[in-house]
Amino acid sequence: MTSKVRLGVIGVGIGRWHVESYQKVPGAEVLALCDADPVRLAAVQSQLGVRRAYERVEQILADPDVDAVSVCLPNHLHSEVAVAALEAGKHVLVEKPLARTVAEGEAIVEAARRSGRQAMVAMKFRFSPEAQFLKRHIQSGKLGEIFYGWNRYIRPVGKGIPGRWFCRSQFSGGGTMIDNGVHLLDITWHLMGHPEPVEVFGSCSARFAPRSKGLSPEDVRHFDVEDFASGMIRFADGATILLDNAWAAHVHETQIASWVSGTEGSGSLWPFRIVEDRDGNSSDVTPALDKIESESQFAHFVHAIRGNVPNCSPVQQGLTMLRMIDALYRSARLGRSVSLAPGCSPAAILGLNQGIGTPMQSLV
Repeated sequence: MTSKVRLGVIGVGIGRWHVESYQKVPGAEVLALCDADPVRLAAVQSQLGVRRAYERVEQILADPDVDAVSVCLPNHLHSEVAVAALEAGKHVLVEKPLARTVAEGEAIVEAARRSGRQAMVAMKFRFSPEAQFLKRHIQSGKLGEIFYGWNRYIRPVGKGIPGRWFCRSQFSGGGTMIDNGVHLLDITWHLMGHPEPVEVFGSCSARFAPRSKGLSPEDVRHFDVEDFASGMIRFADGATILLDNAWAAHVHETQIASWVSGTEGSGSLWPFRIVEDRDGNSSDVTPALDKIESESQFAHFVHAIRGNVPNCSPVQQGLTMLRMIDALYRSARLGRSVSLAPGCSPAAILGLNQGIGTPMQSLV
């Protein structure tokens, strides 16, 4: 490898943010872009000053000067492209979720094992300053044993239901839970130390999208996922997580929150608060946010490639996240909790148009 880690970005929609972020990382160079839309590709290349541009994935993966790639494509393409990149000897950062299904996620994990390259999931909430501080604080033992987590991501009606491939299960793998819900479930599970999930109960429905609340008529016609999801996850160590997510609900503003509770204190994100037991009383010990040192996920990926730090968002954890989401969807369809045996490989996530209760059956 040269003195710089030379990166390629595949997909310049959200990938534009990847380019701009890498360009702020010392020791990193965005060498090449790839996008099937030649107009968008040329515009981003010109605006951001990237030297090389390709319209086909196989072209950028064949470039011997590219050390690593960001995969910024729709969910159904994550596995195919990430596996091909790893087989081509590239390090890989995959946008969330890791893949559309458990089976596709397993293919990425196996390709990473065979290649020996760094393979990371882009879970941006892990890298917020407050989350990094809270994670270190929990690891220090000051909050005691973490036994409970709660998270929420809810958008107001008319402002948060994405169209296009996001609302079609064959491309996305699911709706709000696999889209924005994965962020909050992941950061809560991450703060709790990645306990092993053993049982999941979930409830999913489509309450707003089928009534054209914030979607085009074309998207409504093809909508076959959930716009609301809630659930509970039980872990092998006895801890639990409670969650609720919605692309649409009657709230006055977007609600994003994560809270973890321990035997000696608790911590929350958005708002950022840390409370500890002091002589039998709950005391606020929250530090000033502007005093916290943090590392972006893009800098972390580059440092992991160089061997300077352990990969703190590996694809193996992204696969466990998919297994939890898969179990939540299966529970919603079955109307009961489902078990996740240690080391099991649950069936791939199925489209929710196969029936998960009255609200969704009208879409079949």
